[in-house]
Amino acid sequence: MVIDRLAYGGEGVGRLAGDPTEGGGMAVFVPRTAPGDTARVRLHTVKRRHAEGDVIAIESWGPGRRETPCPHYAQGCGGCSWQHLDDATQRSAKETMVRDSLERIGGYRDLNFLPLITADDAFYYRNKMEFAFNARDGLGFHPKGRWREVIPVTDCQLQSKLAMRIVNCVREFASKSGLALWDPSSCQGFLRELIVRHGTGTGQTMVGIVTTSGEFAASADFVEVLRTLDPGIVSIVRGIRNGVNDGSPIESTAVLWGQDAIVERVSGLEFRVGLQTFFQTNTVQAGRMLDTVCEFADLPEGGSDAVVLDVFCGVGFFSLALARRARIAVGVELVEASIAAAKVNAAQNKIENAFFYAGDARHTVPEAMEKHGIPSVVVLDPPRSGAGGKVMRRIARTQAPRVVYVSCNPTTLARDLKEMEPYGYRITKVQAIDLFPQTYHVETIVELQRLETPTETKGLAVPL
Repeated sequence: MVIDRLAYGGEGVGRLAGDPTEGGGMAVFVPRTAPGDTARVRLHTVKRRHAEGDVIAIESWGPGRRETPCPHYAQGCGGCSWQHLDDATQRSAKETMVRDSLERIGGYRDLNFLPLITADDAFYYRNKMEFAFNARDGLGFHPKGRWREVIPVTDCQLQSKLAMRIVNCVREFASKSGLALWDPSSCQGFLRELIVRHGTGTGQTMVGIVTTSGEFAASADFVEVLRTLDPGIVSIVRGIRNGVNDGSPIESTAVLWGQDAIVERVSGLEFRVGLQTFFQTNTVQAGRMLDTVCEFADLPEGGSDAVVLDVFCGVGFFSLALARRARIAVGVELVEASIAAAKVNAAQNKIENAFFYAGDARHTVPEAMEKHGIPSVVVLDPPRSGAGGKVMRRIARTQAPRVVYVSCNPTTLARDLKEMEPYGYRITKVQAIDLFPQTYHVETIVELQRLETPTETKGLAVPL
């Protein structure tokens, strides 16, 4: 089978040979293949319109395939999915994925696509990594799709080199301590997860150990081996999780030594990052993303009389930067802990014209507008599932002249953007940013302007 292209999700796509009436020509999705590869593939799933398979052997390489530098990649490590593709192929595929999603799902043509903003460093860029303990396998990463197993990694080229020193140190500590590692089959064990967070802009590092509840008798020894490992480690914390799977929430946290958070610095702003704080995982590229959002918002650096509304504001990443260019910046976020962190970040940066509200955007946006007026610019950065039609229509009804949508999923982005059309909004710029080299993930920033008369004023009903 010859691989023709890459799909969003990272798999290569080839087609079965044979009579179309007997399944020939059906698309087959195959992980870890490259365009131009000739591969022998074993099918494991056949559906009505496509099939899925695994590589048995690559018989000839496509032009974009390369040797993988990571020793664990061939083991099926789930940390990255595109390390077998050279940089040029990755970048081209990401641009194509964004363009295809907007054209195929959104029906858009002739958009103003700006060149992809590439990463200077394709390795060692992540500021956070999570490693799992496993009673059988030790400490490492889950292979993709196999959550009961762990590959005991000794090297990872996505996070800092200090992170791997920490992992190897904690692995040795766990072996000597006699503490029980988590067993996903019996849902028993004490040590569950290791989280390493690094402030690229400050050099500060946090080590988080996630356990089940109970006395951590060896905590003093744990602290001692880490304190002496590197002076950049300024925070050692414990999180407690009693749920049966890794996706269950951390119920509480406690400081074992040092600070309760690290500080990250981006574009002249400082952000406190705790064990559970959401923060973009590529600090350098996040700074470029922030600069692009400010450019698309089109507010002067010296300040203006503008009102900025930031929906899904998180810890105030965009709100605080835009507050320096506006009279007022208003952040709305469902998660109350994020709003509390945003207020702390505003105070730490001495920004007094940023206001934050916790609540569902469908209800909180109108309340914020009553207090602060119609926004000049709306910025939104929803989760991977997108904002959804109701939130998009609520944003459109603000009548803001400009909307800047930041997306980590081009498929839900295309769907959401269609909701803006009846209100007179048109896409004026599309900017893709490579925040996650060695993976298929891509960030996209879209500028929309209110350029036409909404259809509701033309006698057509606009959905609420």
